Amino acid sequence: MKDTVKRALISVAVFAVIYFVSGPLIGTSVYDMYLKGIEFLAAVIGAGCYWIGSNKR
Repeated sequence: MKDTVKRALISVAVFAVIYFVSGPLIGTSVYDMYLKGIEFLAAVIGAGCYWIGSNKR
């Protein structure tokens, strides 16, 4: 259980880093909703890839 909580916290951190860093890198404005959606989905996919990749059987 402790390993799962650690993986979850790191996954949230990965999501936050990707989400907040991708905006300045892409150069989106507040009104560009398509790029905001792409930023959010990229962060979700990145966090999901970490979650799946860090699974130990």
